[in-house]
Amino acid sequence: MNKFITYYSNLPIRWKITIWSSAFMFILFLSYSILQYMIIEHRTLNYEKENMNHQLDEILTFIESNHQHLTVDEIKQSENDFSIINEEDQLIRIIDQKGTIVMDVTEDLHEAEVLPVLVNSKEFEIVRNSEDPLLILRAPVVTDEFAGTIEIIRSMEMIDDFIDNIFFVLITGGVGGLLLSFLGGTFLSRQLLSNVRVITDTMQQIKVNGLQERVPTYETNDEIAQLGKLFNELMDDLEESFIQQKQFVEDASHELRTPLAIIHGHLSLLNRWGKDDPEVLNKSLHSSLKEVERLIKLVQELLELSKAETGTMGPTEVNPVHVVQLIQSVKHNFELLHPDFMFTTHIEKGTQYVAVPPRHLEQILIILLDNAVKFSVVEKNVVIACFAENETVHIQVIDKGIGISKQDIPYVLNRFYRADKARSSKQGGQGLGLAIAKRWIEKYKGTIHIDSEEGKGTTFTMTFPIAKSPF
Repeated sequence: MNKFITYYSNLPIRWKITIWSSAFMFILFLSYSILQYMIIEHRTLNYEKENMNHQLDEILTFIESNHQHLTVDEIKQSENDFSIINEEDQLIRIIDQKGTIVMDVTEDLHEAEVLPVLVNSKEFEIVRNSEDPLLILRAPVVTDEFAGTIEIIRSMEMIDDFIDNIFFVLITGGVGGLLLSFLGGTFLSRQLLSNVRVITDTMQQIKVNGLQERVPTYETNDEIAQLGKLFNELMDDLEESFIQQKQFVEDASHELRTPLAIIHGHLSLLNRWGKDDPEVLNKSLHSSLKEVERLIKLVQELLELSKAETGTMGPTEVNPVHVVQLIQSVKHNFELLHPDFMFTTHIEKGTQYVAVPPRHLEQILIILLDNAVKFSVVEKNVVIACFAENETVHIQVIDKGIGISKQDIPYVLNRFYRADKARSSKQGGQGLGLAIAKRWIEKYKGTIHIDSEEGKGTTFTMTFPIAKSPF
């Protein structure tokens, strides 16, 4: 048994589908055939019984005539009349109270080895111990002149032959149904698994050719087609993830290479002749420390980005924060840090809360304001707006800086991306701030949108669901 289970478990799924569908169809057809056989047999037997009852009524009517009841002698002399009632392969006989056969009439039924039986009520009996199976109807007959039993004995050979033929037809149909169900199951399994096979082949091609391979899709909406579409979507996401990972490694390598090369150069300079020259020593140490600080900041930003992407604390686990108070606090700090800038707030009246930790919302605002300050070269005016609409809080940071080109807008929120690399590198930053802000915003069910035009400025718009006040 264990070997069979092991063998079955190792079969391809198409053979499992074929076996199960064939077995189900065969069981269904077999059950229908058995039911049909039982109904035919029952209806045929009932038909014969009804026919014999009809003959019995004719005999009783003849014997129990309203005008004159037949005597024993008259019954014996009435064989011709009973012969008219009798049918082929049937015996009619009348038995007196002593069990003596008074009269019998037969049509080709000469070997009815059935002993006479007296009865008090009508009954049917099937006898199969003789050469031919027999159906017997017995009924009492009582008149003023005679009392006894009427027996009608009919051969069931033709009935059995008919039932046997029906059984043979059903068995033949069952075997044919099994064969057809097997062929149908094989065809069905191939049809069902054809698209699965396509997906398997595509996986093999992906293994050889790379992630650019896709499953062919058809204009259908069945489960297999949906599986193919879902597979393609997953492969698109996976390919995009690999591309981003590759870009991340390249950009991170680029960002790390420059400060490390500068530090290495200064250390080499000190090792060769700067040990005894205070001016060279001071300059090299100052430059090296600056690059180390740059590396520390880069690592910190990478850690923040990793926390934003993989953190587990969600909006339902934090206390709502008052947006207006936090905006005023961040604005005040930036006014102290950048006294040459004008920071203006446009805040809608009313108290609004969002389910974002204060530290994270503060960090998001700092990143956006810092970005606005960096790229506002001429008109040093930054506006912070806040208003509520459709159960959401909108926070905007608006500057009049250099702006962002349309082709760069979709990418400025990616890590290490800088629209103008030369200008950005001069103004500092690693290209991670906006990526960190985006991850935190999305983490707390918010969205961020950018409107910008080169030479006219940029507007960053954040939206968060309104949260209930904690008080």
